[in-house]
Amino acid sequence: MAMAIVITLEKNLPTPDAEAAYAKVKPGKALAREVDRLDVVIRNRSISTVASLLSESQTTLRAQMEAEGFDPSKMRQPPERWFDPGEALKTVRVLAEHVAAHFNDFKQPNPLLRDLKAAEALLAAAETAGVKFHLTKIER
Repeated sequence: MAMAIVITLEKNLPTPDAEAAYAKVKPGKALAREVDRLDVVIRNRSISTVASLLSESQTTLRAQMEAEGFDPSKMRQPPERWFDPGEALKTVRVLAEHVAAHFNDFKQPNPLLRDLKAAEALLAAAETAGVKFHLTKIER
């Protein structure tokens, strides 16, 4: 299966339209493919990288460890971190602008732009509602 990077909200939004629209697009595959290249673009600016916004729930981490044959009680697990959507909106907008301006530098720029626009819409709704988020790696 392909890896995807998706937005996980701390709680549901008061109006589920943005969440439903985001889920319908099934974004994240193009973002996951290009994350290293995108983070290089961001490093020269004073905004968060995509990788720095990644976090995971401890329940999910424990389940992954058990599935791989590790004993989670013997390993230290990082706490789940939540971020302000306004911080990520800056990142997403800069990346979308960069991808649009350097279209030929990316293997599949259209799916990448679609991922970024879907993320921008959900993050804007989360910011309006005051809901924190983090990015999560999933297999899709």
